[in-house]
Amino acid sequence: MSSKDDIYVYVDENMKKDENILTVDFLFESDVTVEDAVAEVDNIVSLADNNDEFVLRAHRPTIYTVSPFVEKEE
Repeated sequence: MSSKDDIYVYVDENMKKDENILTVDFLFESDVTVEDAVAEVDNIVSLADNNDEFVLRAHRPTIYTVSPFVEKEE
């Protein structure tokens, strides 16, 4: 688990909306496709739906880094 000191924090003076954005890396085995990874994160986020304890407003996958060690299917 990361501490606050491990996170780079900055003010984006070009923001168009009044919101904060936390970028998070989820790590998967190398045989997990981008579609499966997105579905998994969607499932995790859905656990917070309709629960006032969570303040998450939305999520948006933007980058999926693929291991060069995964064997490509022919």
